[in-house]
Amino acid sequence: MHFVQRLLSQSKLPLTPKQFWWYALGYWSIFAIITFGQLSMLWILKEGLVMQYHETFIWLLDGLFWWSTTPLILYASLKVPIAFKERKTLLIRQVFLHLLIVTFLNIFLNSFHYLITNPIMFWAVGKSVPAEKYLFSLFMAYTASFSQYMLLVIGFNKVSYIYRYQALKQEHFKAELTNEQLRGQLATAQLQSLKMQLNPHFLFNTLHAVVSLMIKNDIRKATQMITTLSDLLRAVLVNQKADFIPLQEELKLTQQYLAIQQIRFQDRLKVEYDINPATELCAVPQLILQPLVENSFTHGISELTTNAVIRITSKIRGTFLIIEVIDNGVGNKQRKSSSGTGLGLKNTMLRLQQAYGNHGILDFTQPPGGGTIVSLSFPSQTKTKIQETNDLLLPYHR
Repeated sequence: MHFVQRLLSQSKLPLTPKQFWWYALGYWSIFAIITFGQLSMLWILKEGLVMQYHETFIWLLDGLFWWSTTPLILYASLKVPIAFKERKTLLIRQVFLHLLIVTFLNIFLNSFHYLITNPIMFWAVGKSVPAEKYLFSLFMAYTASFSQYMLLVIGFNKVSYIYRYQALKQEHFKAELTNEQLRGQLATAQLQSLKMQLNPHFLFNTLHAVVSLMIKNDIRKATQMITTLSDLLRAVLVNQKADFIPLQEELKLTQQYLAIQQIRFQDRLKVEYDINPATELCAVPQLILQPLVENSFTHGISELTTNAVIRITSKIRGTFLIIEVIDNGVGNKQRKSSSGTGLGLKNTMLRLQQAYGNHGILDFTQPPGGGTIVSLSFPSQTKTKIQETNDLLLPYHR
């Protein structure tokens, strides 16, 4: 029974040992019934008699023998598979090996009859079968037994191949699903890590501005800035578990941050918006604009004494969402290169890569006439690649 279980496990057939023996009985019963009919007709035509009881007994023993050897035959078919796509020499070798096996089984069966069955039959009915009849039976039944044997071997090879192939596909699918889950979890963890670096970064910069106001003894502005900062942090905490939010929500966070900066700059700062309504529901990484705006202050318009302008635009170009943060700062003559943009912009580039791969682009340009344009470009979807992956994997986590 353990041997049969191991055989079924190797072949990937979805059968229990009990079912296996019933299927084997059905297979050999078909040929046994055909053989019984042939022998009966031969006896009728030859002698006008039907098969004797002892001859029927031998016929039953033959059927039981082949039925009992089914696991060995199938084991041989797994060890010496018949594959017609292989080289002819290898195919001939495989068929020859099976020919030897079926020859051995036939010799064993007839030797058993001669040495065991024949004496028992002589004791029971007083008749025995001469050795030459067993030899005659060996050669007469050899073709039929070989055909039945090879049909079972080839059929089992084919069915086993199908089930093993399906099992491999299932295992491959599970492995791919697991890898996809891990990739999604890794990407989400990396995005969260980058966001955790970003939030303290702009928080520390804002608190530094508050400290500067307090040193200047401008308590009113410092208090107003802390209050506005509190509102901003509250809005961030509402979406703290969301890596992606609609652009309109991101713009609200940016406006709150700009409100803090306008306390510092007052009449010197003008903020303009040119937002395409079609872009407002596009998903964007949370706090993706804040470091761009902060960069405009830190490296550009902070040195202007009047008429500082920050302009934020959004538009759809093909299948991509384009967001630009434009300022009229000192430009490329005095401003640091993009390689020195600091943690904010570096994290922004990394977050784009994590979320959109090669489709997420951060472009940093400084026109000859002055000012700077920082442009974000990524697929204009209401669900990002990371979100789609999480949605796909969600049913498997339940």
